Amino acid sequence: MKIIWVLENIEKNKNFYSKFNILLLITSTILWKRNHPEDICVLYADDMTIDVLDRLKILEVWDQIKCLPKPINVNKTVFWASAKLQVLAEVNEPVILMDNDTHVYKPLKHLLELDKNYVTNFEIGKGYYPTSIDPYVRKLKYKPRWKTEAVNVSFLYLPDYVFTQKYAKTSIGIMEEFTSLNAPNPQYLIFAEQLLLRHMMDLENLQYRPLIKNSWNCSSKEWDNDDNQGLWELEVSEQFFKHYGPMKSYVLDSRGGENYEREMKHLLNCINFPNLDLSSIKKR
Repeated sequence: MKIIWVLENIEKNKNFYSKFNILLLITSTILWKRNHPEDICVLYADDMTIDVLDRLKILEVWDQIKCLPKPINVNKTVFWASAKLQVLAEVNEPVILMDNDTHVYKPLKHLLELDKNYVTNFEIGKGYYPTSIDPYVRKLKYKPRWKTEAVNVSFLYLPDYVFTQKYAKTSIGIMEEFTSLNAPNPQYLIFAEQLLLRHMMDLENLQYRPLIKNSWNCSSKEWDNDDNQGLWELEVSEQFFKHYGPMKSYVLDSRGGENYEREMKHLLNCINFPNLDLSSIKKR
């Protein structure tokens, strides 16, 4: 199976790169390959990123390196993850799309029912996601009755490439519309990515499951005690899976019980990459 990572330097300068984020990306890939050696690991990146990773002598981590599709007309400050949807719009096979800060510590793929879609977890988005009364959402050409339930796509398995292309192209179109309307913040990104995906899977009566049984309540920023027929309870999931997400800022600032030096040491221990030299990357 093809496993995809996407890294786009939206700032188009070398200050974009940091030791921590590069190490997260390498670790994500090496852990997956260690547990699933039969898979093809592919990195999609822009020319500057490929050059930086080449100078760091780490391109060998992936089986394939591919250039990102041509740029589209979206505001990258808001829709910073739009390149992931561009990549999905071109797939012609079942794929897993991994966020660069998603780590899988043990074999996972054999636990999946390969005819079903998988996401990280379900999200309760009431009071958080834009709704049909939002002034920007109201101006979209596509006007279904939007719900506020969404899915987290830091891990995303999509078995049907026809649906994958349809979803990705719809998402890109909404991002382009939002850009023309001057939508102000990344909540419109997750609307066009995570809320749209759940909407389209429901609309087409597709089966989908989360890895983590519990729902994340976006407004209260707490995990619910519900059971969405996922693979693991939240506590058990930590043995298999970790998505850093907003926790990255806590690690970088060594606050909230996190510690930057400790986490960097943990990541280096995970990958066992003795010749890795990140000293040329100035940002921590």
